[in-house]
Amino acid sequence: MNRLAGSRAGRWASLIWAVFALACGVAFAASLSDDAVIPVLCASAACLVICSAVAPQRLIPVGIVGAAVTLGVLRGASAVIVPGPGSVSGHFGSRPLVIVGTVRTADPGSGSSAIIDAAHLSDADTDARVSGGILVSGPLIPALSPGDQVEVDAAGLRPLDRRPGADSADTLEREDVEALATSPQVFVLAAGGPSPARAIALVQQQLLTAVNGALPEPAAALVVGIAFGIHEPLPADVRAQLQDAGLIHVVVVSGLKVVLIIGLLSAVGRGFEWSRRRTLLIALPVVAAYVLVSGPGPAAVRSALMAGGAMLASTGARRTDPVPMLALVAGLMLGLDPQLVEDPGFQLSFLGTAGILLLATPIAARLPGPRLLAEPFAVTVAAQLATMPIMAGTFGVISVAGPVANALVLPLLPAMIVVGGTGAILSALNPALGWALLQLTGLGTFAITAVARGLSGIPGAAIQIGNWPAAWTVAEAAGVATVLAMVAVMTRRTAPLR
Repeated sequence: MNRLAGSRAGRWASLIWAVFALACGVAFAASLSDDAVIPVLCASAACLVICSAVAPQRLIPVGIVGAAVTLGVLRGASAVIVPGPGSVSGHFGSRPLVIVGTVRTADPGSGSSAIIDAAHLSDADTDARVSGGILVSGPLIPALSPGDQVEVDAAGLRPLDRRPGADSADTLEREDVEALATSPQVFVLAAGGPSPARAIALVQQQLLTAVNGALPEPAAALVVGIAFGIHEPLPADVRAQLQDAGLIHVVVVSGLKVVLIIGLLSAVGRGFEWSRRRTLLIALPVVAAYVLVSGPGPAAVRSALMAGGAMLASTGARRTDPVPMLALVAGLMLGLDPQLVEDPGFQLSFLGTAGILLLATPIAARLPGPRLLAEPFAVTVAAQLATMPIMAGTFGVISVAGPVANALVLPLLPAMIVVGGTGAILSALNPALGWALLQLTGLGTFAITAVARGLSGIPGAAIQIGNWPAAWTVAEAAGVATVLAMVAVMTRRTAPLR
């Protein structure tokens, strides 16, 4: 921690931003009211009084930490949604109803799923304006685009399933989804006008059409998932094998892919001897476009902000410390949207990154063998240790074979992203231009599925968990916090402050 934070100021900055993010997330997750700020203020004042008597030289930083906690609680509590007649969560039950709303996001094609921002709800007893997101899916869902005005005829609304599964709260990638529509049928009332969301959806559809025309399933779905993070349904057996082998992350947008894109652009810049400023000016719009087309999930946004900050600092010959930067980005994202704390993409991204920063290098240093395999193995072990409760609660499985699978697969990803992405873009312009590149990427997907199938078939390769108790998560969090505190104390004793 001393080495990663870099200085006393870096450690204080990490603490301040981290406690703001933690207080914001806890306040929202616990559904605290605004009145909770009063006891927090009292506790902060008491800490200041004690600090003034015991360690007056640290009164200012302790006061800033107390202010960060108070502001975090206030921000998280202000975002709590109270179920009632004005929200869709206040209308659960099995009864025919009609909801009018606007498409927020939709998977390409018909018979898939979409998130509808409700505006009006009516049934036998109700005719009122409502708010909140509704997930609709099934064979009666037509092809939808963001911004479409739609009518949803459903047999009722039900709360999100808290257990692992396709419709669980933990697996929904978008925030503010409050209900699932039962047996929905969707009718388009009016097509949405021009908007950035519709433009992105059009680009995604063109890429999907190009790849589907060149490759069979499941290779086509794997290629668009690996190259762009675009969600396409996978056969149940293929998805299960990827989950059991710890490789499901390769088909979703992730911070790793954003880092790979930035690394490739930086390598191109070095090859053409571009200045750091020119590399930054070229990389920023490319990364922004990639994140938007892939879907700006929390993992991609987190990685883009951290990497963009590091590149911006490098133009002035400055170095950024990863731990304070991670804490700052977490505080910034939760400050803007506290609901992200319940998004599994946010949880997995930040916990996984923290685990990699703190554990990957020590683990890799103790592993024999070539670095090409040892480093991905160490990174996977570090990320998996930090994200175990989230993976268990979200997917209902803990992959024991994950480190080995990722050590074999991760070295392939940069080439597959470049070749597959280039092939898809060229095929969208003309199918003949990118056909060969897509076929080559299809061979890579065959290798990935072969690794997943082989490792997931080994007895004990994955531990299936029906339900991960919240108490286990609290226990692991307490253990991790204790270990980190011990490491920080031991490091401080053995290394001089810089």
